[in-house]
Amino acid sequence: MLIRLPAPSSGFRLCAAKCLVASKLTMKHAFLVSLSALAAGALAQDTFEPSDFNVTEALVTAGVNVSDIPQLAALTRRSSPGACKIACSSLAIIYGAENVLSQGSSGYDTFNDAYWSSIQGEVEPYCVFKPSEASQVAVQVLISRLTQCPFAVKGGGHAAFAGGSNIDGGITVSLENLKQISLSSDKKIAAVGPGNRWIDVYQTLDPDEVTVVGGRVSTVGVSGLTLGGGISYLSSKYGWACDNVDSYQLVTASGIILDVSQKSYPDLYWALRGGGNNFGIVTKFNFNAYPQGKMWGGARLFSNESFPATLDAIYNFATKGSPADHDAAAIISFGYASGFGPLASMQLEYAQPIADAKVHEEFNALTPVQSTTDIHTHAELALMLNEGIAYGVRNTYWDVSFKVDRALFTFLIDTFYELLPNIIDAAGLLPTISIQAITEGQLKGFQKNGGNALGLDPAGGPYFVMNMGANWDNVADDARILKFHADVIDAVKAEAKKTGVDNDFIYMNYASQFQDPVASYGAANHQKLKSVSRKYDPQQVFQDLQPGYFKLDKGAPNPKWPSS
Repeated sequence: MLIRLPAPSSGFRLCAAKCLVASKLTMKHAFLVSLSALAAGALAQDTFEPSDFNVTEALVTAGVNVSDIPQLAALTRRSSPGACKIACSSLAIIYGAENVLSQGSSGYDTFNDAYWSSIQGEVEPYCVFKPSEASQVAVQVLISRLTQCPFAVKGGGHAAFAGGSNIDGGITVSLENLKQISLSSDKKIAAVGPGNRWIDVYQTLDPDEVTVVGGRVSTVGVSGLTLGGGISYLSSKYGWACDNVDSYQLVTASGIILDVSQKSYPDLYWALRGGGNNFGIVTKFNFNAYPQGKMWGGARLFSNESFPATLDAIYNFATKGSPADHDAAAIISFGYASGFGPLASMQLEYAQPIADAKVHEEFNALTPVQSTTDIHTHAELALMLNEGIAYGVRNTYWDVSFKVDRALFTFLIDTFYELLPNIIDAAGLLPTISIQAITEGQLKGFQKNGGNALGLDPAGGPYFVMNMGANWDNVADDARILKFHADVIDAVKAEAKKTGVDNDFIYMNYASQFQDPVASYGAANHQKLKSVSRKYDPQQVFQDLQPGYFKLDKGAPNPKWPSS
């Protein structure tokens, strides 16, 4: 289904135009009247932005009176203060100053301080726009095009590096007011707004004993996790989060609002399954919902004497246990805590309320220092995994994948602890390295509904993802902490290549600013993603005006690999 603005009649021009309305009430009335025209335009077409597309007239059609916008011809530098001043003031007049936060206001500072990674909060947008419906997002995109003011989009804001979901000098679009959650009468589809966090979703759905395939940590946002792939407790049963979206409501570069499914736009639907923020702004996810009562799960803590046995257990789980029982999930993490030394944490889940499932026999034979495993709801498990996660500190994430190899497990853990003294004295440091399987069940789920864009060959599986991360306090320690992660990644990649278990795939949601996950999907998928982008966004708005995070053809956000 396509909901679009009627095509403008004159030539394309990003030229001198004028905005601001005769009165705010007149503007709001005109905009409300235009909504019925937007909703009525259910049309099918092959060209989503004709060569003579006119941004100014598209805004007029959306109910925005552009007759009084100051001249824009003198604006020659993208993100100049003049361009974004016009864009932000226009949004404030149309939607009210309460929905547009300006620099220096208390709301602005509170917004920036709320990012999970303080590195993101150090970025200073010209303004923060908080739309409450898809049509408002469409107007923002068109205003950014007209003024050439760049923008970023924030769902949950859980990216670690600067610019992931915030932007210096531009518009940060916060989706926090798009928080609808509804369940269809047959309990098969959950409509979820992108401003939700996973705890909102699970707490809403738990009473109906259904759930969706979503994130494991309660405070992670729905939007970013799903668009980047999305590993779930339930992924061996159903695939990743991106494999379980029935349809997307998507605002495109020309302000058209699409209902994207495998049937309506199969190429765009495929691209959204792992392609990140490169194709538009998702304003609603319609997730497949599945019956789900209480589950068994939780965390178990182990001292370093148990490290070899825990590695054996996670290896055997991936190669023997998970293929036989797709209800099970397991992650093993290693870290260092001041006063405790090296520790391992094992996160176990089982999608039934069964504490002694056969698939977990090897895990259950180990004696933990501490355990929280018990029968829980999905929401309770998500809250438990969030405990101890620090907010408002400096963060980094990195990852690498490889084929199953038990010896490599020992190598990567040994390398992590051998290099750790280089950063161990950093204030507030909490480093971790995690191993989790991309199981046969997950790879099978990847193939549903035409497949996803991630490029993993099911015949080569199972695979493992090694995720490294750290949080710390001081900017003075940034360089050496980033170099530590780069050194571990380099060593593991070299060892994996030497032993024949190397794999190119980089999971976007764990990738650092020095990595290029889109290119890791393989040349064919990479090219297909670029072709889809050019079809639906011929002016490359979501590559150039939304420059942050992982773009299709720009390589790593920071191409300078950390070194001495």
